[in-house]
Amino acid sequence: MTLSVSTSPQAAAPAAAGQGLVLRWAALALGGLLLLPMVALLLLGLQGLASGSLWHLFATVLPDALVTSAVLAGGTLAGAVFIGAGCAWLVERYAFPGRAVLGWLLVLPLAMPTYVIAYAYTDLLQFSGPIQRFMRLDLGLSWRLPEVRSLPGAVVLFSLVLYPYVYLLARAAFADLPASLVESSRLLGVKASQVFWRVALPMARPAVAAGAALVVMETLADVGATYYFGLRTFSAAIYNAWFALGDRPAALLLALVLLAFVGLLFWMERRARQGISHAGSRVARPMRRHPLTASRAWLATLLCALPVLLGFVLPVLGLGWMMLREPEWTTQLDRFWGWSWNTLRLGVLGATLTLAIALLLAYAKRVAGSRLLNTTAGLLSFGYAVPGAVIALAVLWPLGTADRMLAERMGWTGLIFIGTLGGVLYAYVLRFFAVAYGGIDTGLARITPNLDMAARTLGASRWRLLVDVHLPMLRRPLAVAWLLVLIDVMKELPATLMLRPFNFDTLAVIAQNLAKDERLAEAALPSLAIVALGLIPLVLLSRVMQRDA
Repeated sequence: MTLSVSTSPQAAAPAAAGQGLVLRWAALALGGLLLLPMVALLLLGLQGLASGSLWHLFATVLPDALVTSAVLAGGTLAGAVFIGAGCAWLVERYAFPGRAVLGWLLVLPLAMPTYVIAYAYTDLLQFSGPIQRFMRLDLGLSWRLPEVRSLPGAVVLFSLVLYPYVYLLARAAFADLPASLVESSRLLGVKASQVFWRVALPMARPAVAAGAALVVMETLADVGATYYFGLRTFSAAIYNAWFALGDRPAALLLALVLLAFVGLLFWMERRARQGISHAGSRVARPMRRHPLTASRAWLATLLCALPVLLGFVLPVLGLGWMMLREPEWTTQLDRFWGWSWNTLRLGVLGATLTLAIALLLAYAKRVAGSRLLNTTAGLLSFGYAVPGAVIALAVLWPLGTADRMLAERMGWTGLIFIGTLGGVLYAYVLRFFAVAYGGIDTGLARITPNLDMAARTLGASRWRLLVDVHLPMLRRPLAVAWLLVLIDVMKELPATLMLRPFNFDTLAVIAQNLAKDERLAEAALPSLAIVALGLIPLVLLSRVMQRDA
């Protein structure tokens, strides 16, 4: 880190204050532009108060939907935190066979969309599937496996797919724990088996909470897998109000209720950690990995391998079996590369744009924060809990208004924003802002403010502070955030389906259309391609994490 020394810090203070003011207002202006669809959601949703279908939903399906959504979100949260935080601690704290390889293999289930793993396990575990057929015909067993298309089955599958959100952020936090902290706790009488619960987990709580929030919001917003399983969730109620009843205001009001519920969860979590500081110094001596005995070492290997096997390897093998069993998928090969290129292009553009905007707001909050800026960032984070179709329909309002204004004032004909990639990217940023912002904000919180003050004393500007101090220390959080958004964008279905340009299809759109027509064998090819494309950023991330390991 190289900083030029200012000869007159007093003279640089007004310039620094001006830079902070410009940064704050730029972040607020950009955040306000992104919040326009949320404003439309609020205004249109309030019209649902007079909707008769809304009260009908409250009297009939909503109680069951609320209970189902709460159980699904709570069970998935518990499972994802248990798997993600536990595996992250094993990988960072202990030395065991295969640790380095499993360290990055554990993120592979992130490339598996929930609707894809639902298709795969349904085919594998149903009564006529290969596993139960093998049990009956080859093993002579007469009992049946539990039904996977159920609420407990959805909790298990969602946990296996979504735990990497917690794992990635928790592992980055555990890697930053100084060895002196662990050594001091041991000297104070904390047993080795209690270090995780009494020292590591409380220190990593902001990172774990950020990952847990993503898990809850992803679960609440899911429609593909829950609809395929026939579960009456809150998101399904929103879709039914919109598409089955044709009542747009009622559906939007239900989306606002969902946002209010997520906001309550956020408030409770922030209230619980209010006044707790988790900033640290990256220059501190890292923890030394503790070698395990033979039996415990292989047990750790097994525990870290199970999520990979169940959340990635077995579903991939199931999809491959479907392709071999029914070769109808070969008819799609001529258009396959075009779908793959569209998916990868949208993923890179959406992830990069979302990361840049999230970094701007997170950095502005740190160096020139205000209550309004904090509120703006918090409101933008709620977009992840809204189903993609609702986000797409909310985005249509500002895009349509902009198209009409250009047509009236500039005389342009045709649509400029609706039906273009710009509109799709707009929805992506709003939908996945929380994914990028949570990791970046948590990473900034772990950087001690003393470094900022030292750099400012040496005359560093806000820009030099970001480039020379913060960005090098944010390498891991930025890589994790970019990965998460890229994977989510490539898996996103409803927003892409509704806002994409004419004759512009992605792998997710094609897989959904084929699965909807019960052409699962043909849907296996684009589903596997989504997983394969997701491996590219996962390998890149593993290189970044292993470089610092």
